[in-house]
Amino acid sequence: MKYFLVFLQSNILEFSVYLPYMTKDKTLFQSIALVTCLNAITHPIVFFFIMNLKMTFLFNILAAETFAILAEALAVYKITGDQYRTCFVISLCANILSWQISPMITFAIH
Repeated sequence: MKYFLVFLQSNILEFSVYLPYMTKDKTLFQSIALVTCLNAITHPIVFFFIMNLKMTFLFNILAAETFAILAEALAVYKITGDQYRTCFVISLCANILSWQISPMITFAIH
C-alpha cells in the first residue's frame, strides 16, 4: 500500500505538468491514462531497481531521474510526434516537480 501511495502522488504531480500539453489533442481521460501508463512503466524501475543499486545515493538519484526523464520524453515524443526538445523539457519539468515535492508530501504525511 505504501508504494501505491508514493506512485499515486508522483503520478498526480507529474500529471499537473503534462496536463496542458497532453490534452491539446487528447481527451482528459486519454491524457490521464497516458501519463499513468508512462509512470507505471518508469516508476517501478526507478523505485525498485535503480534506487537499490549498490552505488552511492547521489549516483542512484541521478541515474534514476536521468532514466525517468529520458524514457518519458521518448514516450511522449512517440505518442505526440512533437519535437523531441519540447517533449524533453516537459518531461524534465514533470520529473523535477515530482522529485522535489513528493518527498515533502511523504514526510508531511508520516
